[in-house]
Amino acid sequence: MTLKAKAQEKVERAGISNYSFDQDVLVMCGVRYALEACECGEPDCDGVRLRKNATAIGRVLQ
Repeated sequence: MTLKAKAQEKVERAGISNYSFDQDVLVMCGVRYALEACECGEPDCDGVRLRKNATAIGRVLQ
């Protein structure tokens, strides 16, 4: 399963329906999240980590 598919499953499982993808970046409520693989080893880990995309935030502020 790809990171994008894992992220989509994670978002839908959380009950969020207002999201989209721009390439491999998740966009929710105007906030962009980079998708990263997670290998923390926790039993309930779904294998994907969402990290706010700081470069996109910087461009908005300019």
